[in-house]
Amino acid sequence: MDNQEFDRLWQMAGAKQTASRMAAEYPAWLAKRRRAMGMVAAALVVAMVSVPLLVPSTTKDYDHVYCNRSGGTDAQWAALAADLLMENA
Repeated sequence: MDNQEFDRLWQMAGAKQTASRMAAEYPAWLAKRRRAMGMVAAALVVAMVSVPLLVPSTTKDYDHVYCNRSGGTDAQWAALAADLLMENA
């Protein structure tokens, strides 16, 4: 047996040991991966539900304002309503 043959056999034996070890550890690795992916999915669902609740509502632009007084235009009353809403925010 020459050195090349010995090296080939040595590498083959190492590869068989590594393959056996990996095959034995695969079920535990797969369960751990599935558990981790489940936790990531749960975190994404919680984030998707909670983030919109944490974000303050945006201000709305009012195109029409209805009032008993007829002396002002719609734009004037809309600007007044927007100013009043901004003061309370």
